Amino acid sequence: MLLAGGCSLLLSASAYGEIVLEYHTPTPDSSPADLAFDAQGNLWFTELNANRIGKLDPTKAKSLTSQGITEYELPHPNSKPHYLTIAKNGLIWFTEGANRIGSLDPKDGTFKEYDIPSPHSEPHELIETPDGCIWFLEFQSNKVGRLEPMTGKITEFPIGPGNPHALALVGGKIWYTQGGMFWVNTFSNKLGSLDPVTGDVEEIIIPPEKSVPHGMTVTQDGTIWLTEKFASKLAKLDLNRKKPKVVEYFLGKERSPHDLHIDEKKGYVWFTAANPDAIGRLDLSKAKPGTSKGVRYYKLPDPDSHPTQIALDKEGNIWFTEMGRYFQGKYNNKIGLLVP
Repeated sequence: MLLAGGCSLLLSASAYGEIVLEYHTPTPDSSPADLAFDAQGNLWFTELNANRIGKLDPTKAKSLTSQGITEYELPHPNSKPHYLTIAKNGLIWFTEGANRIGSLDPKDGTFKEYDIPSPHSEPHELIETPDGCIWFLEFQSNKVGRLEPMTGKITEFPIGPGNPHALALVGGKIWYTQGGMFWVNTFSNKLGSLDPVTGDVEEIIIPPEKSVPHGMTVTQDGTIWLTEKFASKLAKLDLNRKKPKVVEYFLGKERSPHDLHIDEKKGYVWFTAANPDAIGRLDLSKAKPGTSKGVRYYKLPDPDSHPTQIALDKEGNIWFTEMGRYFQGKYNNKIGLLVP
């Protein structure tokens, strides 16, 4: 991979040789939230506080500048675009805090938006299933939604209380984390699943009581990995057993892991850590369940970066959003890159 900006724009390096670069969004205080790569290698991201969708071209981007970044402003003001996914046909799908699901066609920059039936649902993460439907979570209304792009029809499936946050498709079921609303002292510690055919809901308890399961990803063999934000742990769930087993790895005291991604080729679990502002790595060749063996942190240059979502490129480099302390009115406007 060609490192945009070159060594002369190095922001952070250590004796181990890793490099941290940062790219600025054109709009200040944009609070980049979620990100994903398209088939052409472009990095798309949402700008929660700027009402925009951004695209970063790694071949043109230059560290410490906005070069190589294009922004697309949403049709309605204060839409609060938050999470996104990229469909097989190249459309950029995203959630809007203004109670809509939106799509952006990168070919012509046009938007389409779909109102969610439940008011004030606060849509969270979303995915495309093999049939082309877009599934999403409704954090406030405790529902799972399905949008049919051909018709725009949205179907909602009620689930148990717990405020669903992250989701994945495993074994034909929609799996989701339920951590509650910890900022108002409402906690949950469940991993749930919805059978979209029957509507049946099942839940698995993730100890301890206030573990706050948050981010989630899935390996090729169907193993679910998740972050436990308040328990400061990573956990994996082996579903290839009669009774699913939860295996946990301690990350150190109060690390607040948010999102995670698995590099299966190298055997690493990468995650964002809000405390301190760092990117973390669990080396599975050294890891031991119940301990912090194999855990390492890469400190970020900005002490108020608040890294949030994470993605890996084809070379195994780690890209992440620097959202800032959005809920405290402290915004950031950077996309970060760690070259380990």
